[in-house]
Amino acid sequence: MGLFGLFGKSPKQREEEESQRRARQEDLEIYSGMRVEVTSDDGRMFLVARLTGLRGDRAQLRPATEGSLLTTLEEPVLVTLRGYSSKENKAVIMKCTVRSGSGKNVWQAEHLSLIKRSNDRAFFRMGTSLSGKLAPLGQLNTPVEECRMLNISVGGACISTGIRHNIGDKFLLWAKLTPGTEPIQVICQIVRINERRYGSFEYGCRFLDLSEAEEERILQIIFDMQRQARV
Repeated sequence: MGLFGLFGKSPKQREEEESQRRARQEDLEIYSGMRVEVTSDDGRMFLVARLTGLRGDRAQLRPATEGSLLTTLEEPVLVTLRGYSSKENKAVIMKCTVRSGSGKNVWQAEHLSLIKRSNDRAFFRMGTSLSGKLAPLGQLNTPVEECRMLNISVGGACISTGIRHNIGDKFLLWAKLTPGTEPIQVICQIVRINERRYGSFEYGCRFLDLSEAEEERILQIIFDMQRQARV
């Protein structure tokens, strides 16, 4: 009989068994195949990936886009996974550690644990201070208005303008996110009014009817903005 058999299990063994027990209890395998955003504790988005081969509290992360800030890891890194489960129609947030896998562009996720399920789609948001334009939809003879984009995610943006609007209003939004690229043109809808002060209104907007190509472009732009911010 080994030493741990005589005197009990090591802290690492107990931690792994507890993690596996929680994973079985939470039934995390229903999230296998889900696309997730992988973010660090300091608010950076490392990559967007598919959660594959999920067994217990372990899985693989296979990049779903070309953009990535994740490099070879000598030691496991604690990260947050944000995704949306079409089976449950809920946003899903998980924690895990990530380390380099044996294959190219494959990352090993370990000690997966469920943190939160919610009805609100939680996407990584990149802070910005960019000028843009809004054209209200369904309103004839309404002039285009100037606005500021305060943050952006693949799901939406926070927009500031001096004109009052209502929840549910829809717009065509133009904004040039990075120099030397074409402006994005997306349809968005106001879902919340965040703040009103000094004659300025801040609106939380979600993007409507984005194609996969448009989502991919926004993700690539977010990665580029993060790289520029780190220079």
